[in-house]
Amino acid sequence: MVNIRKLCGDPVADDYVNLINQVSLPRFWALKHTFRDSTSVFIMACANSNMLYKDLRESGIKLGLGSVETFSRRIYEMRRTGLIYTESMHSKGPGRPQIRLKFNPNAFKEMFNMDPGTLLKGQAEEDKAMI
Repeated sequence: MVNIRKLCGDPVADDYVNLINQVSLPRFWALKHTFRDSTSVFIMACANSNMLYKDLRESGIKLGLGSVETFSRRIYEMRRTGLIYTESMHSKGPGRPQIRLKFNPNAFKEMFNMDPGTLLKGQAEEDKAMI
């Protein structure tokens, strides 16, 4: 069995555990049911650590959390609601730019009227967006 800590690191694993334990609470019922499953929680935890989409997808598949299509659909839905956003990382060489996922703490705070810092700890302080 693949371990999330070994694959993604302690910050992502800690955020994942914190979120998965909280999403069943009434406060999170405003989220669509599909946003409260393990795949969506994993995406939010990875986005909070500014993970590349490619790395998130590969890790999620190894962990058995979903397929490429599942991750693509879920990320699209989460971008539409504003919970996450993407940033293109242009490389100096040829090819497509890499896509980095970012967590949107302002949208989270608006949706749930709570500071996301109480649940998500994975991101370094200098990378966090101001709320």
